[in-house]
Amino acid sequence: MSLLIMPQARTRFRPPALALAEEAHFDSRTARRAVAAIERAAGRAPAGRLSIRSDVDDLGVGDVRRALSGLPAPGDYRVVVKPLRYRTRPHLAGLCEFDVGRILLCVPEPFRAFDELVYYSARRKPGAGMRFAWVAEKVRFRTVREVLRFVYLHEWLHWYMREMLGRRSGAETACDRFALRNFRRRQVTVDDALEALEGTRMQPVPEPFRLAA
Repeated sequence: MSLLIMPQARTRFRPPALALAEEAHFDSRTARRAVAAIERAAGRAPAGRLSIRSDVDDLGVGDVRRALSGLPAPGDYRVVVKPLRYRTRPHLAGLCEFDVGRILLCVPEPFRAFDELVYYSARRKPGAGMRFAWVAEKVRFRTVREVLRFVYLHEWLHWYMREMLGRRSGAETACDRFALRNFRRRQVTVDDALEALEGTRMQPVPEPFRLAA
């Protein structure tokens, strides 16, 4: 009996494939949020260049940026300026949209000088029940710049209470007080905001309603 021995089949050795790690995608918004978190932990509002969009004709981004110069920045929130189509008379309007990270400023169109009654304080009346005597000041808004600065400061303090202090942001009187004291000043700081908040009762934001950073 013969034994047939076949030659061994050739084995081709392939070099192992290099495991290339994919470069992480840079997300500027995530980076800004991380910086804001660091600043928040340090107990101060983050500084930076405002992200601005203007939907108002004849009011460009540069015009809005110059109007808001010297005011504190709202972290990674975007500032959006929109026209306000009023029916009878101009008035102030704005909104801090926490769910989308945006501060909305409205400019009355057509614009003309107007008066606004600003309630900046309240005193409790004696006797039973929760009754208050509101303290107000009539303010004359003569320019678009004054409107932008007042509304921005009002909404910025809403942002600061929620995002930086972790408190409920519904202190309308404190926001009006802060805006009234500072909208005609060249430079406004966080210290000015803290001064306006003195004596204000602020409740913490419930954990289920906290927004993820």
